[in-house]
Amino acid sequence: MRLTTAALLLFATRGLSQNTTCLHCEDEAHGFASLNGGTVGGKGGKIVYANTYDELKNYAAQNGSLVIRVNGALIAEPKGYEIPIASHKTIIGVGKIGKVIGGGFAIKGTHNIILRNLQVSDTRIPSDWPGKTEDWDGIQVDNGTNIWIDHMTVGCITSLSPPH
Repeated sequence: MRLTTAALLLFATRGLSQNTTCLHCEDEAHGFASLNGGTVGGKGGKIVYANTYDELKNYAAQNGSLVIRVNGALIAEPKGYEIPIASHKTIIGVGKIGKVIGGGFAIKGTHNIILRNLQVSDTRIPSDWPGKTEDWDGIQVDNGTNIWIDHMTVGCITSLSPPH
């Protein structure tokens, strides 16, 4: 099989983006996240890259420790879906490109979770001013413990007044 220069470049680039290092994945939690023995998320687990929204959903649901690197702008399908996060996960963006658009995360009765360096946006429906028709949150935490949410940008509110 003969590969073109473009194909070789694609393979080389993909290989570089799939390395197993993570500059801030080993940072220690501080403040409330340091209580109860501390919040370590997926520390010690395998480092994986979520390049698609489905990969992110699948990794977040797995049992055991896992560091999930969000690699790019991932579009929620269906819109508004809040990805359930199993215990012992670190979900961290790759550089400035880690984004979840049109959906969010749900922490419900789980523990030891770190969300860092991500943008979560565009879950609000402009025609639903009070946000009660579709109650979609960027990050929903119900009965979770040892949760560290750090360096996150959540929402894209451009106006605080209702539409005319």
